Amino acid sequence: MSNQAYFPANEADRVVWLTHFCTKLSTHSADLGISADDVANTLADVGFYVWVIGTWNPAIQQNALEATAYKANIATGAGSDLMPLPTHAVFDQTPAVRLPGVLTRLFNLVQRIKISAAYSDSVGQDLGIIGSQNNSAHLIPDFTATTERGASIERVKIVFTKYHHDGVSIDTRRNNGEWEFLAIVMVKPWYDERPLLDASVPEIREYRLRWWDKGDANGEFSPVQRVTVGP
Repeated sequence: MSNQAYFPANEADRVVWLTHFCTKLSTHSADLGISADDVANTLADVGFYVWVIGTWNPAIQQNALEATAYKANIATGAGSDLMPLPTHAVFDQTPAVRLPGVLTRLFNLVQRIKISAAYSDSVGQDLGIIGSQNNSAHLIPDFTATTERGASIERVKIVFTKYHHDGVSIDTRRNNGEWEFLAIVMVKPWYDERPLLDASVPEIREYRLRWWDKGDANGEFSPVQRVTVGP
């Protein structure tokens, strides 16, 4: 998900922002050239996403906690009364399921809004799509990637500063191949100790980081750092 300085990392704050945006979208949609279908689809997308993070996911997590406690009690608990199985959550009103990419579609809509001839800073402020100056200091992680001798081969040491974020999401590629997800890291330093693709040949490894908060990667990728790892 690309960085949107106006979009909160915290899920509780996201619900507030999304509710506000949806309330204001209909007010400005005609002037901005946003069709009624686009508005309806955005409202449906957001409604489902808010339900997932605010209702469905907490309920499922609670189910998991109750199931774990029940399993432990059955295994080693005490007492002379039978314990009924936990009752799982039942949702009375479930919104229509939406396709993956709710936030991607939302951010694409925001970009359309910002290039509209009718867009202005006042419209952006009203919609909540202008990032706060206070949030702009550390939009991307800063980090260092260096090599050092490990137990049998070189390893890469990655050091970063969290700036109050939960951690970082690390992507990597080797020898100019395809980028791939590597790890979620919350404690520094972190070591990439993967074996070489060819045990006898040095390889080039590149790294780029994004912020990781509350279960989501967010923000722009950092500048790429590149190191050579030897046997």
